Amino acid sequence: MMRYHDPEVTPSDLRELVEYHVGKPLAASTHAALWRCPVCPPERHALLMVSADEYKCLSGYPCDGGASVWMRNIDQESDEPIMVGVPE
Repeated sequence: MMRYHDPEVTPSDLRELVEYHVGKPLAASTHAALWRCPVCPPERHALLMVSADEYKCLSGYPCDGGASVWMRNIDQESDEPIMVGVPE
């Protein structure tokens, strides 16, 4: 799993951040939540697992689960949706 730590900007829980950008999880427990990976093609049926301070795409392929996008502007509010998996 990839760990997230930024001493200047630390959300209380990465699951809240992902839910804000990606939507409600498919499943959740007190320890982690699962989303369809917003970066992987649908035919991979990949899941993104996120806990309070870790995340991992479970596709088996090199993928950050879109974290490079949904964590990029963690401290900036925006009215525009973030297009995860779409080249900029």
